[in-house]
Amino acid sequence: MSLKNTSDQQGITADINELLSLRFQAQNIQFFNSQRVNTNQVGQHVSRARGRGMDFEEVRHYQPGDDIRLMHWPLTARLGKPYTKVYKEERERAIYFIVDQTASMQFGTRVCFKSVLAAKVCALLGWAALNHHEQVGGVVFADDGLYQLTPARSRTHLLKFFKCLSDPDNMLRASNSHSMAMTLKNLSKTLKSGSVVIVISDFVHFDDEAEQYLKLINRKSEIIQVFTYDPLEASLPDKGQYCFSDGQLHFLELNAADKDVHKRYAEPFNQRLDKIKTLSSKHNMQFVALATNDDVVKTLNHGVMRYGY
Repeated sequence: MSLKNTSDQQGITADINELLSLRFQAQNIQFFNSQRVNTNQVGQHVSRARGRGMDFEEVRHYQPGDDIRLMHWPLTARLGKPYTKVYKEERERAIYFIVDQTASMQFGTRVCFKSVLAAKVCALLGWAALNHHEQVGGVVFADDGLYQLTPARSRTHLLKFFKCLSDPDNMLRASNSHSMAMTLKNLSKTLKSGSVVIVISDFVHFDDEAEQYLKLINRKSEIIQVFTYDPLEASLPDKGQYCFSDGQLHFLELNAADKDVHKRYAEPFNQRLDKIKTLSSKHNMQFVALATNDDVVKTLNHGVMRYGY
């Protein structure tokens, strides 16, 4: 499938053809591991939930609380001790992507904008999820609206998400609830227990309210936080004069050769990075930092494998 990309400047707007082609690289991403889920739909995940499943796994001694309907009566009668059968259940999870496309994400000095990097991450992990027979959906939020997609196990479904990421002007729906905090609040009301929530953002607008809702979501779901950034946000070059603007009336000129300027420049970024890393560590959320000039597949693989997904 090939669709026309409306942008003539590579790296500024996500190219839907590139997002589609990332399905080949996604085959090498080790994204999932068996973990507890609460759903009745069949997939390819081994569930820790107790009950009758698809495949018989083993026989073990009966333990208080085991389902008496699964008793292995012949073995119990023969050995004189209670034994029960254990089954391996296969189920699928819902994967929710929370993709930040606000103004702060429309920045990049290496390879692409952070917004484009977020789209690539979503595509890679979205394809990986489908490869593991999971349901994929989520929310794209920007300054002027949002796009919401209920999770489903379908390539056509995922393509709708890609269309929004590559052509947000025609896909985003005007809303008063498109901040990160409101997006997380709305998700917390509808999220299925046992789901996986992947937040892809620079976390510039991650305030105390957003943090509280993320903690609430974390009580019943697995969370992966992908922290996107540009190298110029992390530190200035070693020398030179640089002029920054907010695109309107404010300008700032910095001397990169001044060590004190270097230190003060890096402080806001380091504080933001440390805040998300500390939050992730404290609440057992997964965390991956990804720069616009990183090898996306390699970095995701390292982060995902390191955290056991």
